[in-house]
Formats: sequence, C-alpha cells, structure tokens
Amino acid sequence: MPPRITEPDRRRELLDSGAIYTAQRSVRGDAVSPDRRLKFDGVARYLQDTGQDHLRHLDYEEIHPYWVVRRTVIEILEGGEQPDILTVERWGSRMGSRWCNVRIGIDGEKGTRIETEAFWINFNIDTLTPSALSETFLTTFGAAAEPGVLRWKQWLDPKPHPDAVEVPFLLRAADLDIIQHVNNAVYWTALEEVLSSYPDLRERLPLRGIVEHNSALQLEDEPRLLAHREGDVVHAWLVAGERTAAAMSVEALEEQA
Repeated sequence: MPPRITEPDRRRELLDSGAIYTAQRSVRGDAVSPDRRLKFDGVARYLQDTGQDHLRHLDYEEIHPYWVVRRTVIEILEGGEQPDILTVERWGSRMGSRWCNVRIGIDGEKGTRIETEAFWINFNIDTLTPSALSETFLTTFGAAAEPGVLRWKQWLDPKPHPDAVEVPFLLRAADLDIIQHVNNAVYWTALEEVLSSYPDLRERLPLRGIVEHNSALQLEDEPRLLAHREGDVVHAWLVAGERTAAAMSVEALEEQA
C-alpha cells in the first residue's frame, strides 16, 4: 500500500483542502468478537461511514453520490485493546477517470493499528455503469494521489478450489443497502464466518483480509459460501449458481520489526 503522507507542510496543505480527511470513530460492542478482537466487518463499516463523511466534507455527496467497491484490502497490524477509540485518516491514493484507489489509515488510543486500501468506482445509478469523475473532484480529492493512471487488475482467482468446503451462511433482508444490493460489509461478515473455523489463524496478527467483488448479490441468489485453506492463507468464495459474486482471502502476515 502507498505510505501515509507525513511531510509536515504537504500534509497540512492536504488537510486544509480536504484531500486528507480525518475523523474519530468509537468502537462499539457489535464490532468486537467475544474474545475482544476487532472484527473485519466492523472495520469495513468504519471505512464506508468515513467515505460518505469525506464526500460530505468536500461537498461532493450530491455530485458523486453512488460508489461501488471492487476490492478492499484490510491489514490489521495491531489489535489494540477493545473497545478502542479510533482516529481514521482517508485520502485518494491513485486516480482514474471513473474510479480511484482510496487509502484509510486507522490508529487507536489503545493500540489498534490498521491500514486499508479500496478500489472504488463512481457509479451511475440510471445506466448502471461507471461514470466519469468531475475535473474538480479529480484535482481536489486527487491532490494527495500518487502519479499515474489507475487501472483495474484482478488479484484473486474467482474459481473456487475443487476441494473447497461449504460454510453455513445466510443472507438477510437487512443486508440490502440503499441501492438494493448486498452491502459491502456483509461480504466481510461472510469472511468472519470462514475465519471462525480456523481459530489458530484468527488469533494471529498481523492479518490481511481481501474481498474482491465480481458481481452484485441479491437475496434471491441464495449464495453458497465456500472455503479452502492453504497454510497460512484461507481462500473463500461467495457463489451464486455458476457465477462467483466475490472472491476473498485471509492471510497471516509476518510480524513487522
């Protein structure tokens, strides 16, 4: 992931312009597991809320109101003591004409440390296609971005492993969001279900989770959740009929010095 922006003068300029947005989030009980671990789906909801708040802060909530995430990467580096009080910092890390990579760094008063990056597509709700970002958005939100044009590249294999096992999982009506598709955080709930079968992996840090969306899910799809472990990596898939709606993984990383 691109590093955080730390050079004092540049950082101050980007904070003043709104290109870097900061906010506080209090970890609530539903985001914490019984063993006091901050769950992936809880982090995913903080990312979504911070994104909407950032758009409002820049006065772009009405101009670019609908976004679809294609991939999210969450690295939980330090678990901290939960429930923690988090400071989140969000900025565009690379821009395209219709999409962007967005970085969010999270630090907790009680030791939580998380790094994330997501590939977001600006979405036209009428045509159901990617929509061009405005020039002012590209220059304002994109002021913190690294140079170069962002292009999509798939990371995870959408084809389930032939030895994958099924994990019980059920979609609910409450999982639908404002644009009538299964909310992004629900996929992370599915990944948490998979992780519950591997307590030795769940308890290790740092952990990297990835969710890569291939197609939208609806309630009537009744998807199956499949999983397969290879050493320190668990791969998972949400499959609806013959199509893979999402490919996912959780990997134990080497501890940082």
